Amino acid sequence: MNVNSLRFLILAAVAALLVTVVIHQPVRQTQTKKRKALSQAFDDPHSRKAWEFKRLADPETGEIPAGIRRAELLFSSKLPVAPSSRDMQFISRGPFNVGGRTRAFAMDVTNANTLIAGSVSGTIYRSTDAGQTWVPSEMPLVQQGITCIAQDTRAGHTNVWYAGSGEAYGQSASAAGAFYTGNGIYKSTDGGMTWDTVANTSTGSGLFFDRAFDLVWTLRTDASRFDSSIVYAATYGGIYRSNTGGQTWKRVLGSFSTSSAFHSYFTHVEVTPTGVVYASLSDDGPNKGIWRSTNGLTFTNIMDTSLTDAYNRIVMTYAPSDENQLYFLANTPGSGQPDTNYVGDVEWNSFWKYTYVGGDGTGLGGAWENRSLNLPTTGGPFDKFAVQGSYDMVVIVKPNDPNYVVIGGTNLYRSSDAFATYNSWRMIGGYKEGTKLHIVEGWENHHPDQHEAFFHPNDFNVLFSGNDGGVFRTDDLNADTVQWVSLNNGYLTTQLYTLALDNATPHDPVIIGGMQDNGTWFTNANTSTNPWVHTRGGDGSYCAIADNKSAYYYSIQNGKMQRAYVDANGNTTSYARIDPRDATGYQFINPYILDPVDNNVMYLPAGRKMWRNNNLSEIPMVNNWDSIMINWVTFPDTCLPTQGEITAVACSKSPAHTVYYGTDRKRVYKVVNANTGNPSRQDITGTTSSVPFPSNAHVNCIAVDPQNADHALVVFSNYSVVSLYATTDGGTTWSRVAGNLEQNPTNGAGSGPSCRWATILHVNDGVLYFVGTSTGLYATNALQAENTVWTKQAPGTIGNTVCEMVISRQSDGLVVVGTHGNGVYAANYNSVNEIAVSVKAVAQPTALSLYPNPSLGENAVLSFYGNKANEAIITVHDVNGKQVYKSLVTTNAGWNRLALHETAALPKGVYFITFERNQRRETMKWIRL
Repeated sequence: MNVNSLRFLILAAVAALLVTVVIHQPVRQTQTKKRKALSQAFDDPHSRKAWEFKRLADPETGEIPAGIRRAELLFSSKLPVAPSSRDMQFISRGPFNVGGRTRAFAMDVTNANTLIAGSVSGTIYRSTDAGQTWVPSEMPLVQQGITCIAQDTRAGHTNVWYAGSGEAYGQSASAAGAFYTGNGIYKSTDGGMTWDTVANTSTGSGLFFDRAFDLVWTLRTDASRFDSSIVYAATYGGIYRSNTGGQTWKRVLGSFSTSSAFHSYFTHVEVTPTGVVYASLSDDGPNKGIWRSTNGLTFTNIMDTSLTDAYNRIVMTYAPSDENQLYFLANTPGSGQPDTNYVGDVEWNSFWKYTYVGGDGTGLGGAWENRSLNLPTTGGPFDKFAVQGSYDMVVIVKPNDPNYVVIGGTNLYRSSDAFATYNSWRMIGGYKEGTKLHIVEGWENHHPDQHEAFFHPNDFNVLFSGNDGGVFRTDDLNADTVQWVSLNNGYLTTQLYTLALDNATPHDPVIIGGMQDNGTWFTNANTSTNPWVHTRGGDGSYCAIADNKSAYYYSIQNGKMQRAYVDANGNTTSYARIDPRDATGYQFINPYILDPVDNNVMYLPAGRKMWRNNNLSEIPMVNNWDSIMINWVTFPDTCLPTQGEITAVACSKSPAHTVYYGTDRKRVYKVVNANTGNPSRQDITGTTSSVPFPSNAHVNCIAVDPQNADHALVVFSNYSVVSLYATTDGGTTWSRVAGNLEQNPTNGAGSGPSCRWATILHVNDGVLYFVGTSTGLYATNALQAENTVWTKQAPGTIGNTVCEMVISRQSDGLVVVGTHGNGVYAANYNSVNEIAVSVKAVAQPTALSLYPNPSLGENAVLSFYGNKANEAIITVHDVNGKQVYKSLVTTNAGWNRLALHETAALPKGVYFITFERNQRRETMKWIRL
């Protein structure tokens, strides 16, 4: 059987098995050459994505609900919101000088001081002073993952910009194979200050992966034509062309269908100054290869068959000084130049030069040169050329020299002869040259994982770089050791996982935070512009500060931990690696906690076991990087495979030393007097018929009341489950308290957000509860079972950004929020009234929502909160104004769910549902598919 036949059989089997998934989201094929996805890097995105998937997937289906980002934002827009005045109390704490993952970065051709950058968290920033300051652009509510950006460079049109959304590879708030898809293409007509969706590219239903524009790889404009505004988009499956500035689109290469998996996953498009179009499509689609067109409508495949028959992503560029010379950087499993990473995995990549000679560019009309063997291969495990399975790839050419080429993967390289010889290249950024385990360092003032680069139009020795650490600039590209300057001056796109405070010192300004791809950082200032100090590399994971800053604790992925002494400015004076040598099975971002009463005791989950260090202060601080066994012991109980791996841990303060921990299979355990001896656990998992915990759900956080160890909140982070459970008797009984954060507070069905973290704060006149979610920060002053009302906090600052962690300090009411894409925010609370909307003050009706919308044959359901019982009239009209449904219902105090039982039988179409109660009327559009 030949290779292609085998691929076909494998793909057919996958398509058959995943048919219910394919109609909702893109499927990346699973043949051998694709399986390496992102496994080559030190930060191990493959493990990270598996960890994220486990936290978010619906336990019943094993999938993250398709299109959930748009659905949850729509749902959350109906929830009670604190007034904008509350935003003034939430102060950005930075990190002012640390950027997040950036795939889109460009310079305005009319003004070299104007830079526009887009983060994969969904925000576009604009600078008018060459990166000294940044201002977020005004964006529509629903967006996700800015991936590319392009300017219309024609005279008289340079105020027009386009941005693509939907990260198909590497997204950090979603997971492998289940995407937070984008919302198509955005357009700005005022130089990038404000953006609107391009209607024909935004999703049709808002819930499913239903358009190729949900994942956009590249955008290019055609500067050669003034008779029409031509834009090209390389999307999942193919290449699209618009000659109307995005109003209408035509697919000119590739294919797309929600019922088939046979599409090119990776695509790319490039347009030369004279309007010649080049495009690449990966080998898993019907139009695979490299194509050329002189009119953007009819294309010729110019790829030489001698190059390779296996290729994932191919990126390209032309030489500005001679557009007939082009370069192609490709991820080519099994051919080209191999590279072995730090764990022994092999990745193959290729580099080709193409020179257009004449005709249609094929045969003698085009000359191909395979220069793959001259890609960088010398050095250590981190400073060789690698693209992590197509994740980070860029190639550009110096404007005045067709042989001066810069390529990027994990690292950035220059070559003076376009890799015609092996000795012509020099590493210029990414990881530090020669870095190795166990302390992996980055290039000074630069960062690994390259996504974008461009030259200054007036000085070709100046290069700009966009990568997973934000945005950077060098003023001397030809230096033997290139020096970079960070432009992350308020480019608030950092993606935090965790935070820590000194809980013993009121009003102390110190915050440390673990950040994706950026390590752990430190600040000791309350201002938003104070630079943070880098304290630890790797993927910043859990961290902790012992009382009075007597010690700091940092960790990176997979449980590697460090105890450190740190001076007042955040500089480490000595350290020791402290994770137990015999522990295994860590989570990618692995939790641990210091006992709040005795900070020299630590509780550490590892797989299905709980570990305890009896005295951290006895560990020698000798700057070692070997795991140890000093003072580590294990608890006697081990979780069975059916009980899951431990994913969350918390410890009480009053009474002291009660440890709660939870697993990724819904289990919650309690250990009394956990600080000494060999204490046994008590299974306190909610299993009663009235409030059972969701089956196989992931416990992401447990919050214990600092004044009462019997009061606790359990946070399940999966979609489609009830997210929050509370106990007031130490786990004997539980109540569902997600309330209005769920469309259905009883079973979690619908478009409620993923809850990530909770904290309990005692203030002068009561208790406040905060929850960080995938749609922002929420708070309540009363847990009232399924009738709990959560109010969005800081709608204008934190807004809808994913909040991974929220922590609080009892002594001064400080609340600190770590967002996954917009840095850190902090505020002080002193009263229960400061959450702005109390339970008694909720208006009628509140948070009226309609789901499922659109419906695939289910009844429409109305959800809202009422202060008291009353009557309501519900009517449904079709688009012609004809009434097709009417019902008089009695509503209850608290949360109501009203199923419109006859609506499932209505014909497919658009309807308008009107809800009338207490002389108030609200109408919403409902789509029956």
